[in-house]
This record gives sequence, structure tokens and C-alpha cells, in this order.
Amino acid sequence: MDSRDSAVHLELVSDDFKEHKTIIFMDVTRCLVTDYGMENIVYSLDILADFDSPKFMAARQILDQSTPFDRGLPPKKIAMLSASFGGEAWIEYNQYRVLSRNPGSPVAD
Repeated sequence: MDSRDSAVHLELVSDDFKEHKTIIFMDVTRCLVTDYGMENIVYSLDILADFDSPKFMAARQILDQSTPFDRGLPPKKIAMLSASFGGEAWIEYNQYRVLSRNPGSPVAD
């Protein structure tokens, strides 16, 4: 998470390394990551925008227990990631964008 602009950058690479995507979550207020390693495989990314759904309420409760400072504010969307080896992440944000990178192009350090 970049605290200067409240953004979280998520880099995703396909298992054959041919597809590279970067998801940038903007205006992030809370982010919780558990049990992630570099070799985790993301198999699910859910965007929770129905603030009355049971799935959203469960995700918000997890964030409230971890980082309670945002409890009284209006709800924001939550991105919920699930991965192999039990890895999970919850990102509370206002908007996101997706960038694609051509696999043949050079990567900046």
C-alpha cells in the first residue's frame, strides 16, 4: 500500500507468464492480507459493492475487527481475494483500474 496516495497495486501473472495485469485500487482506507506468500495462486477476486449482502457484511466485519478506525464512515467497495495455501486479502476502496502489460515489453525496476 502506498500511503502517499492511498493506493494498493496488485500484480497478477498468468501461470504461463503470458498475461500480466496490474490492478490499482485507489482511495484505499483499509487493507488486510493474511497468509500470503509469493507463490500463492489467486483463484478468486470478488468485488463486493452490494453493501447489504451477507458477503459484504462479513468482509466489512473482518476489516472492522482488524482495523476499527473506519467503522462509522459510509461503506466503500471491498475487493476480496482468495488464494492457494489459505491466503486471503480484503481491500476497502473507492475505485480501481486495470493495466495490461505486453509480455514482450521490458519491465522497469
